[in-house]
Amino acid sequence: MNIDRKKKIALGAVLIGCAVVIILFLSFSPITRQAVRSTPLSHEAINGVQVRDRMDDPAFVSRYGSPISKDDNDLYDYYHWAGGPVTASVNSGDKQGTIMRVILTDPEGQPSSAQLQTEKGIRLGDSKEKVLALYGGDYYTSREQGADIIGYIDHEEHLTLEFWCSEGKVAEIRLDDSTVK
Repeated sequence: MNIDRKKKIALGAVLIGCAVVIILFLSFSPITRQAVRSTPLSHEAINGVQVRDRMDDPAFVSRYGSPISKDDNDLYDYYHWAGGPVTASVNSGDKQGTIMRVILTDPEGQPSSAQLQTEKGIRLGDSKEKVLALYGGDYYTSREQGADIIGYIDHEEHLTLEFWCSEGKVAEIRLDDSTVK
């Protein structure tokens, strides 16, 4: 084998290796979220609860009352509401009590949670196809904790809406301020 052929083979291997690294980087990088076109989410809510609502707002208090339980976290307190969503709110400072994440999940098969929905009518148990039909094709995908995630992002409002699917059905819905970690 001559030297030029060896150089070409080596260069080809390097280029293929670089391509694989780039593909892996984009697949597991938050950059993929930024590459997705923006979906307007400013009016999005889960059962009427929007990100940046306040837990002490009289309308929220009259609807959900007192939390069933609270999980402490370094940045946010997670509250579980009777028949309602789970919320994560800022736990200190001037924004204390501001809801930064709303989660709709079905803990222990609570039948009331099946009635909760997004603004466009997606509920737990709905199909992945229904999500795509109602929210459109500008989404990112990822996989976490065994779930296939379909995510929409509003770049202007800094909001994300994720549908966590298991076996093609929505098992969890998350509406977040996109700064939530």
